[in-house]
Amino acid sequence: MNSQFKNSSLGFYLYATIIVFIAVASIVVFWYMITGYKLGTYPEDTILGSVYIGGLKEDDVKSKVESRIGRWLNDDTVVFELTYQGYSYEFDREIFFFDIDLSQKNLSKGETNILFANYQGTDRDTVLNDIDALPFLDGLQENIDMDLLITDILADAGLMKSYSSKNIEDYLIDIDLSSKSLERTILRVFDGIDVDDFITKINLVYPEGKIITKSKELFDIVDIFGDEMTDNEMSVLSTGIMDLLLATNFNINEVHYNPNFDHSLYTVNDYPYLSHNAKINRVINQGFSIYNPNDSDYIFTIEKVDETHVLITLTGLEFVDEISVSTIISPVSYITQATNDPDILQNGYNGAIVEVTRLIVGVDGNVKYNSVIVFEFYPPVKEIVLQVQVP
Repeated sequence: MNSQFKNSSLGFYLYATIIVFIAVASIVVFWYMITGYKLGTYPEDTILGSVYIGGLKEDDVKSKVESRIGRWLNDDTVVFELTYQGYSYEFDREIFFFDIDLSQKNLSKGETNILFANYQGTDRDTVLNDIDALPFLDGLQENIDMDLLITDILADAGLMKSYSSKNIEDYLIDIDLSSKSLERTILRVFDGIDVDDFITKINLVYPEGKIITKSKELFDIVDIFGDEMTDNEMSVLSTGIMDLLLATNFNINEVHYNPNFDHSLYTVNDYPYLSHNAKINRVINQGFSIYNPNDSDYIFTIEKVDETHVLITLTGLEFVDEISVSTIISPVSYITQATNDPDILQNGYNGAIVEVTRLIVGVDGNVKYNSVIVFEFYPPVKEIVLQVQVP
């Protein structure tokens, strides 16, 4: 009878059912061992603020997030600030309010979620008043998008970042509104340079006629204008740019100068390129480059004055610090040499050592920088006179 049962269709289906049941039960047990203990909790990769809550039960989230917020607020290494031209204002993190319940209610599982952070009561007004009173932002306040600034700071607080620094330049509503003509100079171009052609070549590189020195970037004149300009044309442009940058915080990265000039036309004291003499000579790898350390771009524009002169203007955000330059010209006297050859007689001309010192005084009245930024040596030309014959 047992043999007949085993060989019957009923027996086959019964054994098959038992095997399937055992297989499904095994899968369920295996799944529960691997992931089942997480039932009723947040899935992996779920983050709230900077707190990993994957695998936690809902009731355990708030206490863990509160604990992390407390450590974050008491961490002196955390910095939340706004900056402008080297000055900073640090936000008081103690007055941030975090709504954990609302954040937990609206979070997306398996993702990084921002904690809802805000200011309570008059705290927001207090922060805005503090910013408005900052001396290094004088004249800029009305052009700053304060709402966006505060929103971004609160968003970073909602992620409990360890460092948040906001540049005011990024929150100016209209940067042109706060930009000013800072320096300008009329420059005589070198002989043989056509002013119209000179400006045309600039416009080939900068179609709007605005030479832009970008924030935190090196400006190398040969790299930019080398395909369009001759060495003499780039020397003129470099000389004008350097003249306007002396009373700024720009770094003069590379500069070379021509130590000789026509003494029959100029003396050392009235040489027009003194203290900002910039020479380009690609044959011997002499270039000119500057570095803009600011968080905003600055612009040079060149306009024709007449057939021999151009007007160069520097435009950008006004510098907070008081920046001045002083030029000391130390004369170097020429020597006199006697000769019996009347064909080599020549007049003597004094030379000079030129030193330009940049002085930067901060808003607090303290000196931030005081150093020589330009050193030039113009050698004297010796005088050659006819040897006096002694009878």
